[in-house]
Amino acid sequence: MSWAIDYFEQENGIQPAEVFEDELHRLNKRMLGKLLHIQDQLKHFGRQLGGGYIEKCHDYQGLWEIRVIHGNKLIRELCGFDGNRIILVHSYVKKVGQPASRQDLKKAFAYWTEYLKTRLVSPPQEGNDE
Repeated sequence: MSWAIDYFEQENGIQPAEVFEDELHRLNKRMLGKLLHIQDQLKHFGRQLGGGYIEKCHDYQGLWEIRVIHGNKLIRELCGFDGNRIILVHSYVKKVGQPASRQDLKKAFAYWTEYLKTRLVSPPQEGNDE
């Protein structure tokens, strides 16, 4: 199965995961490159990617996390699966060894719940091959 990646869009037009990636592009292109590489792998393998790159968020039904380690930092990009689509909802960076941010997990779950009600995603961008 081939997977498509979409960004959840709030009713105000903001895509939280895309905003994070834009900021990461400005601050740390290497981290962003690793994240985009894993996203590319997800397009082929979906939930089956494994290898510590994607894991279920057990306390938040339907929510998964994409994990990228770079130095002593860990990117967590939270997403859900909807048919053959991976919906990116929220992202944050933490230090390796720190516990997961409950605040960020709750925010991501709220976005996922909102997505399930609205099914809003960002419109395709020109020149995007998805």
